[in-house]
Amino acid sequence: MTRILLIAASLLLSAQAPAQDTDATGASNAAFAPWKASYSLTRGPLTLGHAEFELVDDDGQNCHVYRYDAKPVGLARLFIGQLHEVSEFCVRDGVIRTQRFEFRRDDEPEDNFVLNFDWDALTVTGPGDKERQIPEDAMDRLAIQLAVRDLLVSHPDALPTEPRNFTMIEDDRIKTYTMQVKGREVVKTPAGELQAIRVERVKDPSKTTIFWVAPELGYIPVRVEQRKNDSEVLSIALRKLPELPVSVSANAP
Repeated sequence: MTRILLIAASLLLSAQAPAQDTDATGASNAAFAPWKASYSLTRGPLTLGHAEFELVDDDGQNCHVYRYDAKPVGLARLFIGQLHEVSEFCVRDGVIRTQRFEFRRDDEPEDNFVLNFDWDALTVTGPGDKERQIPEDAMDRLAIQLAVRDLLVSHPDALPTEPRNFTMIEDDRIKTYTMQVKGREVVKTPAGELQAIRVERVKDPSKTTIFWVAPELGYIPVRVEQRKNDSEVLSIALRKLPELPVSVSANAP
């Protein structure tokens, strides 16, 4: 279960939406503005670890790198080592295109894998030399978070509440998730109480996933809760305010 929680932190969202390309002045789209934030990972009253997300510009040509690192603390260190994930992606013709995704687990290197995407051929290679066909709307699980963020940034006045399907490429499978924006509410985190937008995974009766993003912090995730059947709640919550400034729009609520 500890392993599930630490990895689940990188699955804050599982959805896809159209991204916006840069404007005529070359200004970066708000959904891809650099940011960095740290989170606490808990199961019930127990703190299992800490996680960090960081988004940086890559080459100034509307390409970016999104990183996730999770470090177990206390007894959790007996069961799992640190986790590292990196998504390298570009925004092309209004769509996020993952170029490369890497997963690394320090204590079990046999689980490590790299995925390389070829959008001309619509294939992904990896792990190893394995090649698979992929749909045009596919992306890795980290880039998917930013696609959902872009969806919300693009609708600051009226929430997009229609259920949406999202496609995720993993090391051994392609999965489709359905997510739905449910509304606005106040959520408690170690960083304080925040006005947030609530989004839920729907059409999966065996697993409940709810996450909240804060418009005042550039729509970054501030809390995630996951429950499978009647198991204890797994939670990921913002520890402190982001270390890098996040700006989206003067019209954001």
